[in-house]
Amino acid sequence: MLDEIIAFISILVSSWSVYNSFLAIYGITWNKIETKDFSDKTFSIIIPAKNEEKVLGRLLDRMVNQEYDKSKYEIIVVEDGSTDNTYQVCKQYENLYDNLVHCIKLNPSNVPNGKSRALNYAMKVAKHEIIGIFDADTVPRLDVLSYASSVFNDPQVAGVQGKLIPINVRENIITRFASLEELYYEYSIAGRARLGLFVPLEGTCTFVRKSVVQEVGGWNEYSLTEDLDLSIRLVSKGYKIVYVPSIMAWREVPISLRWLIKQRLRWYRGHFEVNLKLKGSKIDLRIIDGALIVLTPIFMVLNLVNYSLILIYPTSLFIVATAFVSAASFVSFITALTISKRHLIEFPYSILSLVYMNFVVLLNITALLLEITRRPRIWVKTERSGKVFTEIGR
Repeated sequence: MLDEIIAFISILVSSWSVYNSFLAIYGITWNKIETKDFSDKTFSIIIPAKNEEKVLGRLLDRMVNQEYDKSKYEIIVVEDGSTDNTYQVCKQYENLYDNLVHCIKLNPSNVPNGKSRALNYAMKVAKHEIIGIFDADTVPRLDVLSYASSVFNDPQVAGVQGKLIPINVRENIITRFASLEELYYEYSIAGRARLGLFVPLEGTCTFVRKSVVQEVGGWNEYSLTEDLDLSIRLVSKGYKIVYVPSIMAWREVPISLRWLIKQRLRWYRGHFEVNLKLKGSKIDLRIIDGALIVLTPIFMVLNLVNYSLILIYPTSLFIVATAFVSAASFVSFITALTISKRHLIEFPYSILSLVYMNFVVLLNITALLLEITRRPRIWVKTERSGKVFTEIGR
């Protein structure tokens, strides 16, 4: 009986890995043509900011120069508990663009997710129907509003997610591995969108209808992954979330091992909180696929079973299971190699990405233990360097 359980779990995890690699490869090959609309919809752009003086000006430069009717959008920067000059940077832009940029300073609060709190507060004062969310380290193209405007012509579209590319891929060894992981996820989202499956919001370069967000109760201030939490609630209500590669932005990945671990633990642990939100939802392919994303930490932890295959050696089940594991590893390597070539990441990192995935498994185990032991949930902001190591498009 133990042999069958080990083999089954190993085959299940390997199949899940191949599924996601297929989605990523399918997403890489997607060349979707989108149209622009320069002045139809109105936007309230919200930028939550805490200790972002290194990067906030860079983002505001892109937002005030959008190729869009300036009377049709506003920019709301919500500063929350900074110990640097973030608020002063915002005020400089507010003085220059007083009809476009607005600065809000929040009082201290003890909610676990300060970003969600900032978004909920800004939504109350937002003038326009479509809310755009940008983290301060994001550098969007100058045409993101015009592309987003055309997508919201469909009344069933509640959310739009743009394409995110690491801005500091080649900064150091850590950013290369972090970029590979994030690009794998990014292209898997593109593959999901291409197949009409679940599209999660990623928390930046994101657009949502204000009325729909209010309908589902806003952003969850007690969730570490407020974007995924909101995505599940929107889709379970029957709304559509659309992924648009033409809405493109660059963002920073963690620059040090310390900040990589902090960010990933927050992400992985946040998935465990979203699981309960699936109860009572209308089941369709999008919800099933969404559940697979939510359950990602569980599948990652189950990878440990592959190390126990030696216990069923040399049975036929061992041969079958190891064949699945080998196939999954090969497909993952091909996916990593394809992504590396596209984003100029050196070849050795494609090979070493298989080792890095063991590190990711360890972090998922840690996240699970933190959740089981009910350790306090703390939303930790990732430190930024403000450096650019790639070409930024208009």
